[in-house]
Amino acid sequence: MKLLIAINNNNGIYSVLSEHFGHCLYFAIYNTETKNLEVVKNEIDHTNASLTPVEQVMKFTPNIVFSLAVGQRALKLFAKKGVKVKTGDFKIVKEVIDNIGSLSDLSLGCDH
Repeated sequence: MKLLIAINNNNGIYSVLSEHFGHCLYFAIYNTETKNLEVVKNEIDHTNASLTPVEQVMKFTPNIVFSLAVGQRALKLFAKKGVKVKTGDFKIVKEVIDNIGSLSDLSLGCDH
């Protein structure tokens, strides 16, 4: 299973979580089977009319997206693609990874 986490810096498991999926500077991609963590720069092009931000991150084939907040439209698009969106009261990537089994479903998107 792959977990995509919205983060603000590139400090591996100590990377700070982003307050919002669409505004993060990086994504941490954690593979639960291999225990591999990769950090990639957020290169989402919000001006691309042919691909939504959700479609752009699907190249990482996440099963779960973790974010502290996500827009309502993105939340619906992830659901259509079968990707679960999770959240929790955490500050860094390590806390998310250590608590994968108890992450909360993010069911309400923010209003924008």
